[in-house]
Amino acid sequence: MSEMKKILIFIFCSLSLAAPTQTSQSHIRDNISDYTSFLQGQTTTPYDYIKGKFRDYDVVALGEDHWVSDHMKFLSSFLQEAESDTTFHIDALAWESGNIIDQGKADTLMAAPSFREELALQILRDAADTYGWPYREAVDALKALWHYAKVQKKRTRLLLLDPPYMLQALDGEKYHFTLSRDQSMANRITGYIQSGRKVLFYAGSAHTQNQFHAVFLQRYGRYAVQATAGKILKTLYPRKVFSIKLWGGLMGSNGYMPSNDSFRWQRCGDGKADEAFERNGNKPLGFDIADSPFADMKVNDYFHFSYTEQMLSTTNGSPFREAETLKDRIDGIIFLHSVSKFTIPHIEPSVFNDAFIRRIGKRTGGSVKSLADVYALIQEKHPTLAPEIERLKTLPKQ
Repeated sequence: MSEMKKILIFIFCSLSLAAPTQTSQSHIRDNISDYTSFLQGQTTTPYDYIKGKFRDYDVVALGEDHWVSDHMKFLSSFLQEAESDTTFHIDALAWESGNIIDQGKADTLMAAPSFREELALQILRDAADTYGWPYREAVDALKALWHYAKVQKKRTRLLLLDPPYMLQALDGEKYHFTLSRDQSMANRITGYIQSGRKVLFYAGSAHTQNQFHAVFLQRYGRYAVQATAGKILKTLYPRKVFSIKLWGGLMGSNGYMPSNDSFRWQRCGDGKADEAFERNGNKPLGFDIADSPFADMKVNDYFHFSYTEQMLSTTNGSPFREAETLKDRIDGIIFLHSVSKFTIPHIEPSVFNDAFIRRIGKRTGGSVKSLADVYALIQEKHPTLAPEIERLKTLPKQ
């Protein structure tokens, strides 16, 4: 692989684990009882937890896992829950799955007297994936945001985060590289912090967490490193930004890793935390990570990998540290329910109009010519969505 291709993959990557390779599962020293005892002392619901953070911070980041419906549904349900709360107002939803090119459409959508789904669909078509972000749960989340603003009777902006070159490069157009994707995200949000406005930053955990993206450039024998939006914001405004991880499974570049046990998706760590949630009745909770057993969970234990000599080198620009723990990356955790009960999102077929299918065809060198080809592509790239593709095949043709 050429160095330029590596750099482009690095720039466009929206999912970055703590290490480039994963190995056998390692063990967490803490006992399940440590987690269980802690959880039994927690009483704050996820909704109240976020509301409380909005009263103390300007930016509340929700780090979600892609290709799981439960996290998108939670965003919608929180916005619905927050509609009647007048103790704070969300001035913007900073949304990963949309490009700055469509900011005018987003503003029109939020100002419209009724929800204009066609504008939401266009925003999702321009998300940074070959086939956009075509999920019904994403449409529902944007509708929930629109309704939140109407009930609050105050302006709430759908703030799109991706820089234009992301979309231009995807479509094979001329583009000018400006900032890294995460730097662009952070810059869009900092203006709100400077004016004291409230932002709900909803994006993949690889963007919201206080961490680095890194790829090793073999030609130079060094790492190319970029800070995430979460790290940039936390460094600039440590007392104004709070980062929450929506607890999930172990996510790889194509969705969730297949599991060898009875769970559909592999659990983070060695599953002890998940077993503790289970012993606590799978009660939905939100809690700070400080002074909890989660604080000392090693990042490599969480992601199931082992550090290499190259990763721990002090001379090649590596950002990796063997001692790094979850408390170094996140401030809080929201647990919704067991990973075993997570579900995949539903694809919204109306995203794929004729014009977009032709566009996807151009992006794939002509291999995609029909909606059936689009579905086959999605199933190839993200095997966890196979059951949804099979469901769509049974629907009557429009």
